Amino acid sequence: MNLAEKPSVESPVEPAPSTLPRIPELVLRADLVPVAKRGLFALIATIGWLLWLYLLLPLGALLAWWFGYQRLELFVLSNPGKTIETLQIYSIVILAGGLLFIFWAVYNWMRFRGKDRRGSPAPVDAERIGGSFHIPGEWVLRAQHSSRLVFHFNDHAD
Repeated sequence: MNLAEKPSVESPVEPAPSTLPRIPELVLRADLVPVAKRGLFALIATIGWLLWLYLLLPLGALLAWWFGYQRLELFVLSNPGKTIETLQIYSIVILAGGLLFIFWAVYNWMRFRGKDRRGSPAPVDAERIGGSFHIPGEWVLRAQHSSRLVFHFNDHAD
C-alpha cells in the first residue's frame, strides 16, 4: 500500500430492513388523531373497564357479605327518607368539590395563560462537564470524539 493513499474507512453495515424492529408512531397530541380512531379507543377502554369491573364483582359481593350486607336492608331500605337525605348531602359535597376544582382550574388558566416558563437548559461546555468529573476540559473533548472509552476509578470513586 502506498503511504500517500489513505485507507478506506467503511461505514458500519446496517441491518436489512426486515430485521429492524417495527416501532409504532407516537402521537403526543390527541387532537391530531382522527375522531373515529379516538372514538374507537374510547370504546375499547370502556369495554376494558366494564370487563374489569365484572371480574371484580364477586370480590365486592364477598366484601359486602363480610361486612354485613344485611345491614343495608336495615338502614337504607327501611328508612328511604334518611337515604335520600344522605344522598343529598353527598351530592352537595360532590358539587362543592367540583366547583372548587373548576375555580382552581380557571384561576390557574388566567394566571398562566400565554406564559411558557418551561425552556431548554443552556448548553454546557466541556470545561463545566470536566469540572463536575474533576478532569480537564480537553479530556472531555477528546472523549466526546472517541469511539471507545476506558474509565479508571480510585478508592474514592473519582
